[in-house]
Amino acid sequence: MELAPSLRRIGNDIVAAYLVVTPEGVTLIDAGLPGLWSELVAELASVGRTLDDVRGVVLTHGDSDHVGFAERLRRDHGVPVYVHAADASRAKGGPKPKNPMPPMKLGPCWASPATACARAG
Repeated sequence: MELAPSLRRIGNDIVAAYLVVTPEGVTLIDAGLPGLWSELVAELASVGRTLDDVRGVVLTHGDSDHVGFAERLRRDHGVPVYVHAADASRAKGGPKPKNPMPPMKLGPCWASPATACARAG
């Protein structure tokens, strides 16, 4: 489904993957669920592209509805997958970490983003 001239989506409003299509190739943002593979291939074909045109996958996080077919693209097609280190094992099919990151501490940015966040950098 076309969302904008260079942005397409497969899946649905709940579980999706996004294709950023440029003259240089296609970048995927998330990889939905493994069952979306055929939709990926069909969507690429609809814009005159193939799996060979996929240049990378950026995973926003390691939940199963985001990592979907990423490992298949990496393993079978050599597509690089970019993911936070805390989610790397899960993106490869491993278990979800019990506590991948320490608790977040809310600081001045939460209270006053216009001033404190600019100083915090």
